[in-house]
Amino acid sequence: MLCFNRSLAIFGSLALISLAFKSPVEARQWEDQTGVYSIEADLIGFDDQTVILQRANKELGACEIDKLCEADREFLKSKQALEIHDSNLQKVQSWKLVNGLHMIGKIADYAKRDLTIQRRRGKVYVNDKSFTSLPPVYQKMLLAIVSEEEQQKIETESDLNAWVLTLKGEPKEYHLEGVVMELENGDEHSIPFFMFVDQDRELLQGGFDEWLAHHGDVMEDDEVPQFTKPNEHQIMLQTLAATYHQDQQVNQQIALMNLQLQQVQAGITSPWEVTLYPGPGNRNPPRWVVVYARDSQIATNLAIQQNPGFVVGPIRRLN
Repeated sequence: MLCFNRSLAIFGSLALISLAFKSPVEARQWEDQTGVYSIEADLIGFDDQTVILQRANKELGACEIDKLCEADREFLKSKQALEIHDSNLQKVQSWKLVNGLHMIGKIADYAKRDLTIQRRRGKVYVNDKSFTSLPPVYQKMLLAIVSEEEQQKIETESDLNAWVLTLKGEPKEYHLEGVVMELENGDEHSIPFFMFVDQDRELLQGGFDEWLAHHGDVMEDDEVPQFTKPNEHQIMLQTLAATYHQDQQVNQQIALMNLQLQQVQAGITSPWEVTLYPGPGNRNPPRWVVVYARDSQIATNLAIQQNPGFVVGPIRRLN
């Protein structure tokens, strides 16, 4: 049985569409372990657990690598596959912050952390490090964070010192949620969602709740977040961030393959792939589900029964 039923909440009710990635080879045929389900699609990117594919209609889909046939799993180990991945996902991006600062780098993962600011022995400390010891880019980021949180103008180290004095030695804590960005020099920094302009923030924030359900621990390091093992949320976020910078005029979402394949009953029924889009108020991603039925109408009804809150999109009968 093939069952891609891991819940990956990616970006709420955004439309299901992808952008014009260009891979160096033509689309290939991908198959599941049973050989029943197959699609023709381009490789976009992958990590240790998940592969992102792009169909001819430009939709993106995510499936678990261990559910693919042996030939596809071997292909993902090849130099050719790695080159495609690097070409599509390793380019730096430009992200605009609300304070006018442009950050150049690649979105790597989500992040959650606590930030504590306090004056000790005549110096401003950020968690356990003095403000002056932080990298310049992080100093600017910290000033912007405090300005946003306190709703007052804090643009220089002098402004920060003056504000910290008003705390009278008491620590000030912030609970921040955002993303990890890898800068061009290789440094990694966490950036709160509220620091991004509206359009960028909407794209980046959508999958955070699902990530949080799996990785809820607060990160303690104030400069470089510590990653958990590779996970599907990283590759989904990285793919969406990269596609967003290919063409910012469209919204994007990655469909989750939820394929429950069972033995066809002596030809009485056939497998059907049904595309489901989230209905109003449904924050789940689209799904490609496979059901067994005599005809497309029965397949549609079964898909809706098994996935309430969705509306039906394209349907195709599998070979």
